[in-house]
Amino acid sequence: MNTFRVKLKYSTRCWLGLIVMILVATVGSCEAGPWVMVKWVADGDTIILQDDRHVRYIGIDTPEIDHNTHRAEPMAVEAQSMNRKLVEGWQLRLVCDQEKKDRYGRTLAYVYRSDGLFVNAELLKQGCAHVLYRFPNISKDKILLSAQRDAMESGRGIWQSVKKNEKRLHAYIGNRRSRRFHTYDCPMGKSISEKNRIYFNNEWIGFWSGYAPAKECIEFPKENKDHVKN
Repeated sequence: MNTFRVKLKYSTRCWLGLIVMILVATVGSCEAGPWVMVKWVADGDTIILQDDRHVRYIGIDTPEIDHNTHRAEPMAVEAQSMNRKLVEGWQLRLVCDQEKKDRYGRTLAYVYRSDGLFVNAELLKQGCAHVLYRFPNISKDKILLSAQRDAMESGRGIWQSVKKNEKRLHAYIGNRRSRRFHTYDCPMGKSISEKNRIYFNNEWIGFWSGYAPAKECIEFPKENKDHVKN
């Protein structure tokens, strides 16, 4: 009888452990849903699907287009055009991370084409976007940063206006928690605690390290009249 109870107890623990593992896997990861198609490309990092869902690409940021005023930041139209080229007419698979939606109600996703192309990373490779760290959605960060570095080394797109060896009088102040960097005189930068501070001699080093510019104090991308469209 004692042997039976021990076996039963051990078996119960195994089943409970298996159930917990399944629940953790389900909550901690996001399985791909059915194939979807694009109805409209809003800008470089946002699309509207045929079912009217708005999808915001995880881990990247592209220059903005204000559809109300019809004004666009430098390289914004090029980023939108590249996004359109990559996704229009293709079956797409959406894979989410820890958060499924942002504060605007948009679906957050890594987007893959039916031929396996990782759209988020490809936009980075083409120099149409930069990495945007946002915890807890960080499962593809290494892949995305590698794609950005490829574009930086080749000087594609937005990276034509960022000087690798630029010398500045004051270093940029980075925040290790948010992975944003600020100008030395930015109030938000000055409020960063010492333990979370990191300094970058120029923008290039900040981007190469996987940080993004704080929009409150840094205009990016800058206008580059000599840039070549991709």
